Amino acid sequence: MSDDFEKCAIVVDKELPAGLAMNTVAALSLSVGKFVDGIVGDDVKDADGRLHTGITAIPLPVLKADASELRDIVVRAAGATDVFLVDFTAVAQSSRSYDEYTRRTAEVPTGELPYIGVAVCGSKAAVNRLTGSLPLYR
Repeated sequence: MSDDFEKCAIVVDKELPAGLAMNTVAALSLSVGKFVDGIVGDDVKDADGRLHTGITAIPLPVLKADASELRDIVVRAAGATDVFLVDFTAVAQSSRSYDEYTRRTAEVPTGELPYIGVAVCGSKAAVNRLTGSLPLYR
């Protein structure tokens, strides 16, 4: 994916218990880290010369939404060429293997999948267009 992205936002279902919400953010973050070139900055040295592994180099707010808002983001992003989206569903979170996740997901249409989180990356304008009205996850 492009290294021209200026912003990513992770949106989590506001009804998830804290542990499942953290799991959702972690899973989405790993996928973004793998597929979005340049999102992780270079290693940084401290005053003692010790290296600290690079972290995200662009804003990455964690927001909250309800299930219908999450589905709307996925559907709207599907037609957008200026964003990269990773979605995470209750199917994925409840599956015991990737094979089970793959099989179960193949049985459900996009609009009916139970989305519990999404990560959206792109220009600030594109990410804000899809997530700008959502509150921070607190």
